Amino acid sequence: MSQTPQRRGPRSIRDEPVRNRSILESWSVLPARTRRCISLSITAVALVGLWVSDRLEEAIPATPEPTGSPEHTTRTPSS
Repeated sequence: MSQTPQRRGPRSIRDEPVRNRSILESWSVLPARTRRCISLSITAVALVGLWVSDRLEEAIPATPEPTGSPEHTTRTPSS
């Protein structure tokens, strides 16, 4: 009867089953190129969103709210 040799020392994150990993551990196991591509994609989407929102704000400016409108005034209870 032969036994498989036991590994000694700290276990690698890669040795853990996927179910037992945290999101950070799963992220760190991804290859560096994949992490970089995902990060750059998220950054690009965020920058496009900022650019589009600026263009929309220029095209459709916000209308200022009147300061003396009835819903903004406080009512005093009638006696």
